[in-house]
Amino acid sequence: MEKATAAPTAKSRESAVRSLWKWGQSSNCKGDIISGLPDAILGTIISLLPTKEGARTQAISLRWRPLWRSAPLNLEVDGALCSDPSNSARASVVSRILSDHSGPASRFCCHSIRLADDHDRALVDGWFRALTNLQELDVSFVRPSPRPETDNAVASSLLRLASTLVVAKIGGCNFSKQIVPSSIFPRLKDLELHYVSLSEEFLHGVLSGCRALESLLLWNIFATGRICISSPTLRSIGFRLCAGRAELVIDDTPRLERLLTVFVGSGGDTLRVTEAPKLEILGPLSPSVEVLQGMIPVSLTNSIRTVKILALTSAPKLNVVLDVLKCFPCLEKLYVILQKDLKMDVEHVSHHDPLGQVKCLGTHLTQMVLLNYLGCEQDVGFAKFFVLNAAVLKKIKFGVPKNYNNEWVAIQRRLLEVNNRASRDAEFEFKCGLDNFINYLGIHDLSLTDPFECLCSE
Repeated sequence: MEKATAAPTAKSRESAVRSLWKWGQSSNCKGDIISGLPDAILGTIISLLPTKEGARTQAISLRWRPLWRSAPLNLEVDGALCSDPSNSARASVVSRILSDHSGPASRFCCHSIRLADDHDRALVDGWFRALTNLQELDVSFVRPSPRPETDNAVASSLLRLASTLVVAKIGGCNFSKQIVPSSIFPRLKDLELHYVSLSEEFLHGVLSGCRALESLLLWNIFATGRICISSPTLRSIGFRLCAGRAELVIDDTPRLERLLTVFVGSGGDTLRVTEAPKLEILGPLSPSVEVLQGMIPVSLTNSIRTVKILALTSAPKLNVVLDVLKCFPCLEKLYVILQKDLKMDVEHVSHHDPLGQVKCLGTHLTQMVLLNYLGCEQDVGFAKFFVLNAAVLKKIKFGVPKNYNNEWVAIQRRLLEVNNRASRDAEFEFKCGLDNFINYLGIHDLSLTDPFECLCSE
């Protein structure tokens, strides 16, 4: 089976330019070096261009005219391709391009595809039939009046592409328990489902067919009940519940390294981690979410020792955060997003002795980030506890309002009693912190050693 082509990096492009130059010199090409390249290489160049520019290469010369029709198609339906935003105009442009292009497809990106009637469903099905050998799919749908037959038809059309997809991003669908895919996804590495209604049966059917999946993002999901994720290849999972209450179960994921979760609701959600021996990055967690390891709540005696980086979305009371930290004895970096509308219990924090039970404070916790830090009494008291008790801390970063100045920072340092800090090596940095931490996730970028780092920026 032919291997999927990796996306070109800046280094690989530079290397390719050098190779082209050396090839041109050795071949004694005069003038237009590029046109002397083999068809396969020219086709790759065309497929890397935006859709409109790729099609325009037909006008360069007779040599280039047939190349676009046979090169892998990169079709992105945006304003540059079609200035008329109406659904009929966009549909006409897409249909015409797919009709004119007889070669394989590498990428198809089209958002807000309208599915109002049988005609729309047939049109979209025809598009997917024409996208042979498609590697990257990025689509979202608009259903004015959702119907089961529409959901089934869309799912069938999408699953027809399963054998060649490497990246799939799908939004605006209803994948009910009546839709249980049996397709095999031998190449799929990145899967993203957003703003979809999702059943456990559908998700299980998809994951069972994935042979190379490394990254899974379920974002703004409508679901109730149990959502189970099991995969021998997954390294990264992102999950955000949009509505309803759910039990997220991470079961038998031997390669999972990061679990990025956001539960939005009034509470009652459960996160159960059964088999994830390599899990190192977790969060943002909320105090309203019950975390279980296996069938037992995470606790001092049932701790998760593999997690090195943890993010918490709120900290209404200091003892709530400390209870969480007891469960992660090997934690090295902690993010806390302080919620402005909740007060914290910060009385007598400097007299509390947590080192006996909160082991990470005395042995492992070297970095801490506090976001939405306003410098009020509650914030200062909360932060001061870690200043005075984290024995191996090397740095605390404060995400502060944009209107802070040096005088304000000096006052904060005095209130935090930095001269009495437990770790003499600790440094304190004040930077503008992002207010919106929900949409930051670089879930598919596995090269990021810490996906939470972008929470603070100038």
